[in-house]
Amino acid sequence: MAHPDMVPLIITDALDVVRAFYVDRLGATTTIEMDTYVQLRFGDIEHTRELAFMAPDQPGGPLAGQPTFAGGLVVSVSVDDADKYQEVLVGRGVDAPEPTDKPWGWRSFTVTDPAGVVVDFFHEIANTAAKDAQS
Repeated sequence: MAHPDMVPLIITDALDVVRAFYVDRLGATTTIEMDTYVQLRFGDIEHTRELAFMAPDQPGGPLAGQPTFAGGLVVSVSVDDADKYQEVLVGRGVDAPEPTDKPWGWRSFTVTDPAGVVVDFFHEIANTAAKDAQS
């Protein structure tokens, strides 16, 4: 089994709500689940895109006793087709806007999880910013 190279860790006091949002609404799977920690994977076993959430009172945690997540984080997740994935999420009851084209070469849309993390689902398209810069 592939192991993730990097796992961003968000401290939140809404662990159960966050876990349910990612699994039930966004389609992630749990790779580790404990009372005070959950690690989630996007995609299949060959991919190593994972995100972790920890309760602020996790004994021995890297931020034990520190404040919970206060916002300002965007996690970008590559998908095969942002338009189709947005339709899937809307079907699961997620308030997901229509994808738009970004000048840096992504077609994407964002949703915000219950802890305040912005998740940006994207697929690559032509990079119009690079073309504009060359003109």
